[in-house]
Amino acid sequence: MEITQTNLRYLLAVYELMGSNAGVAAVEVSRRMGVSKPSVTRMLGVLAKRGLLVKEPYGKVRLTERGALLAQEYAVCVDMVQRRLPRLEFSLTDSETAELACVLAAALPSHVRSMLCAWT
Repeated sequence: MEITQTNLRYLLAVYELMGSNAGVAAVEVSRRMGVSKPSVTRMLGVLAKRGLLVKEPYGKVRLTERGALLAQEYAVCVDMVQRRLPRLEFSLTDSETAELACVLAAALPSHVRSMLCAWT
């Protein structure tokens, strides 16, 4: 499944916030990402339409099995890219490195992501 960099950032935010929790509130995602709650609500709707998360009662969301698997795959990929970027000596801040890793992970074809996951 192809995913945009913006979709990926939201998907990973929900994935990281969920941990062992049953659901995540939009306001938690908003705080984590530093974006408005309406922006989060819109993007969570997009992810729900793609079958990656479901809306729970009381405004919480949780990843579907498909969403969790995709988030896990991308999380590994982003981590691998993020750990390797400093070798390129771009003089990026940690925040810039994390952002670039997300952009690159979203742009990689699925077979390349699969290779990266196999290297862990």
